[in-house]
Amino acid sequence: MSKQMLTNYFSSYVDKKKEKSITACKHEYIAFEEHRTSSIYVLHRGILKLSTFLKDGKEFNIKLVAPGEIVTLLEDETTSIVSMPFTICSLSESAEIYLLDRLSFWQDVRSDVLLNEYVRLYYRKNLNIQIRKTCALTSNGKLSAVCNLLYELQNFFGKDSVNGRLIDLELSNEELGKFCGIHNASSFNRILRQLKDAKVIEVSSNKILICSLERLKNMGGSININF
Repeated sequence: MSKQMLTNYFSSYVDKKKEKSITACKHEYIAFEEHRTSSIYVLHRGILKLSTFLKDGKEFNIKLVAPGEIVTLLEDETTSIVSMPFTICSLSESAEIYLLDRLSFWQDVRSDVLLNEYVRLYYRKNLNIQIRKTCALTSNGKLSAVCNLLYELQNFFGKDSVNGRLIDLELSNEELGKFCGIHNASSFNRILRQLKDAKVIEVSSNKILICSLERLKNMGGSININF
C-alpha cells in the first residue's frame, strides 16, 4: 500500500479513536520533557516543534511536526503512563492535538496490519531524518546542517512555484538555527547569505525559496539516506 493510502487510513483511525483534544496558541509550550502522560499525541492542526534543553540552558530543536503526524512514539508499548522524551511547543498561530489512549492504540497496532505498517513507516521516516541530521552536523559542519534542514523542510512544507520550491513556513532565523545546533543568529544569517550568493535560495517575506534542489544537495554534501 502506498504511503498516501497508509496516511489516509491512519487519519480515519484517529478520527474514530480520539478521546479528547488540546489546543495551544503560538509559542505556547504544551508539554515539557518528563511530563507524564497516558496518551498518544497526534497533531490535527497547526505546526509543532519538538526540542530538548541542554545542560547550559540552550534549546536544541529536534524536528517539526506537521498536521496528521504522530508527535512522538519514543516510549515502550506496554506501560500505561510514560514520560515525554521531548518538549512540545506550538509554532503556528494555533494548534490542535488529538489524544489517543496509549494502551488501546498499541493493542490496535498489534492486531491491525495497516496500522502496524503505518507505525513502521513512522519509525523509518524519523530514523532517516535523525541520521541525516547527524551526518550533516559531522560531515561539512554548519553549512551542511543548514542545507539538510532546508531540504527536509521543503519535503514537509514545500510548494512548487515558477521559480523553485517555496518553503511555506514563517520561522525566525534564530528558531531555524536551533535545528542545526546554531545558537548565534548572525552565524545562521551568514550561511543563508552564502546560499543566496550561490543562487541556491532566495528569501522573500520571511519565507525561503529554494531555486535549485540539486545545488542545495551538492552544497550540503549530497547526504541521502533511505530505508
